[in-house]
Amino acid sequence: MKALLFTTLVIISFMCGLAVCGEPSPANFVAVYYFHGNFRCVSCKTIERYTKEAVEKYFRGEMDAGKVTFKAINVETKGNEHFTEDYQLYTRSVVLSLVKDGKEVKSDNLTRVWEHLRDKDAFFQYVKSEVEKYLKEL
Repeated sequence: MKALLFTTLVIISFMCGLAVCGEPSPANFVAVYYFHGNFRCVSCKTIERYTKEAVEKYFRGEMDAGKVTFKAINVETKGNEHFTEDYQLYTRSVVLSLVKDGKEVKSDNLTRVWEHLRDKDAFFQYVKSEVEKYLKEL
């Protein structure tokens, strides 16, 4: 009976390792966040859209490998208020976060997205170059 139980546990453990129970998230990655509130003006929506498009265009392979993530977060949703203080947010923002060994070790607010709002190519290049800098630190 004990042998059967042990064998069953080994098989289940092996299956979890094959992603039947889900893949563990990488311990080292670059998170790209877009922080917004309940009210979303045209410019705010454009910044989110451009950021997501740029990350998906230039870092699709890294996203598929779990090395780059993109997430839009409403800081006014209960439980998300801490992000305002954590990242010193004073407006809608794009923030990069470098995570190593499962812990954030560095972050930057990409404040120049507002400067490039009317120039999609410059916006994309700005986001691309900043994410590339972070990836070099993984």
